[in-house]
Amino acid sequence: MQPLLSLIVLGFRNFDLTTRVCLESLVPWLDDPAIEVLVIDNGSSDGSAQKTTSWCAAHPQVKCLLSDTNRGFAGGMNWGAERARGQWLLLINNDTVFPKNALDALRRVLHEVPPDVAMLGPVTNVAGNGQRLWQPGATHEQWLQIGEWLHDHPSRQLMPAYRCDFFCIAIRRDVWNELGGLDPAFGLGYYEDFDFSLRLAQAGYRQLITEDVFVLHLGSATFKTSNSAKALMKRNKGLLRIKHPEARFLHTRLGNLAVLQAYMELKEAGQWTPALEARRQLRIGALEGDAPRSFFKRWFWKRKTARFRNEKPSGAAQSAS
Repeated sequence: MQPLLSLIVLGFRNFDLTTRVCLESLVPWLDDPAIEVLVIDNGSSDGSAQKTTSWCAAHPQVKCLLSDTNRGFAGGMNWGAERARGQWLLLINNDTVFPKNALDALRRVLHEVPPDVAMLGPVTNVAGNGQRLWQPGATHEQWLQIGEWLHDHPSRQLMPAYRCDFFCIAIRRDVWNELGGLDPAFGLGYYEDFDFSLRLAQAGYRQLITEDVFVLHLGSATFKTSNSAKALMKRNKGLLRIKHPEARFLHTRLGNLAVLQAYMELKEAGQWTPALEARRQLRIGALEGDAPRSFFKRWFWKRKTARFRNEKPSGAAQSAS
């Protein structure tokens, strides 16, 4: 039987700090026939490949793939996707953790999603777009608890996204094949997700944020903020501009604002629920946290977002936090 979902976990170095933690969070679903798990060691030279092999030997349900070289994010994911069998691909960076019921929630969403939606991004604690929720000072454990609450109190709503972050992303396999996967021209990483998002939209498909699936993102565990990483980001941003002159580089606050606008439209249409109010409260604080620094831009931003600030929190929102 073809699985519904193929999970592709891409690891590079630091197995015990990253890939192992991610894989351990997936153990509850290893025996689920609807879910296939593949883990890739992307040419590590620090012993992570051997540790990946040992972990898979103890968990034979997982397919272990070892690359002789670092194929980069795009190349590594493409390599894994070629070996996956699922109707949907779930690309997973190794600096992620899945809370209780995360994949059960995702499976519900996949069964209900409209056919023109080809890509779904979960919400998280660290992202550069509207997928990011806001809870200043929350620990990783507290975020996992928030994620569990969201899974247990679904909103059954999908939110707009101009682009998706690929720390964890679900993509229809047939659309992935149609678009030829990720572009390996982006090398080790950065902006290949932006490129894929734009190509997907140009092909006539929709990409959305699922408010009912939360994945913890530890953030920057694989790529460090080094001079080489900054140079790669600059180089790949230039490549993206060449491929997509129309690309809009939107601040995170605008992605969050688009979701809050969608919330308001649901409320005005009489489709409001306690589950949606809880999610709104996990975003509303970002209007202040993301405000521009300059006096004039900050003043204009506060005027622009004033209507979103005037609603009082509900008990359900406080429960989620």
